[in-house]
Amino acid sequence: MIRLPTPRPVKDKFYALQGLYTDQDESSWVTLWRLFKASLYHTALHAAYSDFGRYAVWAKGKDLTLATYSVSLVEDLHVTAQAAKRWPGILPDIAHANYISGLRATDPAAVGRGSLRDAASLLLAVWGIGRRAKDSSEEERKREAFASKLRSTVNAAVNMKADERKDLLLSATHEVYFQVAGGGRLPEIPFLPHTEAHGETSLFDSKLVERPDDAALLDSAYQTLGLTRGAGEQKLMKQEATDAYLDMQTNNDRLSMMKSAYESLAATTRLEGVEIPQGDYGMFLRVKSALSGPISNVKNQLRQVRNVLDETGGHEGGQLDLPEAMQVVASKARRSDVFVRLENVHKEEAWAIMIDASKSISSFSHEVKGIATCLGEVANDLVSKPDQWAMYSFNNTFEIVKDFEEDYAITTKARLGALTQRNMTLLPDAMRVVQGALASKSADIRILVLVSDGFPTGYEGIGKKLVETIKEISRSGTLLIGVGINSSEIEEYFTVHCVLDSPYQMMKTFVKAYLELSSMF
Repeated sequence: MIRLPTPRPVKDKFYALQGLYTDQDESSWVTLWRLFKASLYHTALHAAYSDFGRYAVWAKGKDLTLATYSVSLVEDLHVTAQAAKRWPGILPDIAHANYISGLRATDPAAVGRGSLRDAASLLLAVWGIGRRAKDSSEEERKREAFASKLRSTVNAAVNMKADERKDLLLSATHEVYFQVAGGGRLPEIPFLPHTEAHGETSLFDSKLVERPDDAALLDSAYQTLGLTRGAGEQKLMKQEATDAYLDMQTNNDRLSMMKSAYESLAATTRLEGVEIPQGDYGMFLRVKSALSGPISNVKNQLRQVRNVLDETGGHEGGQLDLPEAMQVVASKARRSDVFVRLENVHKEEAWAIMIDASKSISSFSHEVKGIATCLGEVANDLVSKPDQWAMYSFNNTFEIVKDFEEDYAITTKARLGALTQRNMTLLPDAMRVVQGALASKSADIRILVLVSDGFPTGYEGIGKKLVETIKEISRSGTLLIGVGINSSEIEEYFTVHCVLDSPYQMMKTFVKAYLELSSMF
């Protein structure tokens, strides 16, 4: 599981990424965009080339913190060497990110003594971003020599066969371990901010620190990776960053407009606000994979329910409609549309799915996420257009999982994977918001599906309010299905309902409820 932080605005004054705060200007955005890309490249290289299992036997009996630092340093060098050999086009962004780390780095001598100072100093030296005094001490010269030797060793390993490479990388890791071990226990693991995190680190500031050797530091960061700065690089990076920024702003504006529309609907309710979850796409994929069988079964069953055969007349061929034919003959009309056919009739449906995300259902959070995933996959398959179905979650707040105007794509699936339960169950208030959105859709049939334990909480008289809300929605023509999660309480409110405690019961119970509902179409 790889998680990459993305640049975010803070108080309309700053951008924040990887613990770094910058002004909201064009230059800062270019820097953040390159930092983001460096993280993406770095983690992708690990996914492609790292095998951390090769260090398992070596690490036994060693200090875990120091061993982790040693492996991390060598593997970071290893994957960067792989990039130099196979993907040199990504190196400028990595070199620039290293340079930014150098600008943020505090003097290793200021973070403490012993192993922490040694580990921090070696980390910076390996990437060519350490502090350079006019008159280097013997200790600093030895460190630079060791860093240079380490880079050469790892670079050589990349061109070897697998077994030879493994032995050389293990040897390099062993040398790093004992280079730092003499300083005692390592209290934290130093790492560059755009690489994988190993906990808290005190080495890097949250802002760029002005340094007199700024230009030399930039050149060193590039040269350490075997690069020279091109004259057109900055211009190219600026254009790319600008394009990314405009895309992000367009998306943010779209989300703001979408959120504003729901805030208007929620204004007359007791909901505390409207939110758009950040998302967890990895969780969605895991849940979907585990439930692929039930999802497929429910889809197949519901397709059969919807493919209702009906007789339609007025055709040029088919089965003769005898009464109609006799009328045509008697009237001597010149017509031949006196046949009927059995045709599939599909009435256009609009679905709105509501998922209870309150604390009262938290003990079944995994089951709720599975049921929501099933419903999302089923709705996307059965509803004719993406703009004819939506999904929401609710507690004290109203959360947009998928708006009607959004595609069922990575972003919306990630929100579904991030469903969490907290706070109270403002069920009737959330239903009013959803009904407001559903009523705007042009469709033959509108269906509201609620997944909940059926226990509204939040204020006095909320149960009575729920009954009133359900009656109002039903009178508007919207059809309702209540899906009770390990609770029959939902039966008290919804005429069409089903009760289940796992997604595996969806085919039996939800399909039956939908069949019952379809008789009302």
